[in-house]
Amino acid sequence: MERYEKNMAQMFRKPEPPIEQAQVQPVAAKTSTIPTEAPQASVGYEIISDESKAGVDDPLVSAAMKTVDWEARRDKRGNLSVYALPSGDMGGNYEVAGINDRYHPQAFKKIASLPAEQRERAAAEYIKQYTSPFVNQLPEQIRPFAQDMAFNRGAGGATKYIQQGLNILGQKVSVDGVLGPKTLQAIGTVQPGELMKAASQAQLQDEYAKARTNPERRKFLQGLENRINNRLSLFGAV
Repeated sequence: MERYEKNMAQMFRKPEPPIEQAQVQPVAAKTSTIPTEAPQASVGYEIISDESKAGVDDPLVSAAMKTVDWEARRDKRGNLSVYALPSGDMGGNYEVAGINDRYHPQAFKKIASLPAEQRERAAAEYIKQYTSPFVNQLPEQIRPFAQDMAFNRGAGGATKYIQQGLNILGQKVSVDGVLGPKTLQAIGTVQPGELMKAASQAQLQDEYAKARTNPERRKFLQGLENRINNRLSLFGAV
């Protein structure tokens, strides 16, 4: 492992810290992917070959490609780069499209070792499969939105934001991060678009609250606010 980290350190230069000022930008910025709780072990997955993926039209994989795009740093040819994480990111040392070596070590190693032009599809497939135990329980209209939120802040974090959104909309549910029968029933009683707006509001408020208590997180606020607004703009119009 020590040799692996030394090799990675030689290959990838430490990036400059993100801008600290928090404001909405029309172009998505790289955001920190820090689950609000310790994530479950990564599920296994297989990289789809060029032959087998021909004709595949999975809306959640397409949505995951947008997540990859928001998370990505790219080389001069437009392919996904493996990059070192800035201090305070809490996602480990290295990352490719939000898939880091702390919370997703096996997937990171597998995707990082691929030829650069093959990483994007592999990353999208992994994001879909990693979040599917959570996403597949939800109504179809909010699945792309919830998939990105769950990858960005973990399934438990996404559940809490949805629960807070439900309370904003007048549905009384416990904010415990558990997607149980009462939460699912309440989700079915509200308009999907309104729920996604309320859940986005809940996440934005939470990100600012955490930054107030941990100044190290302030430099990520601009990217996080961009991510929340872009997610809602793309997936929230139902």
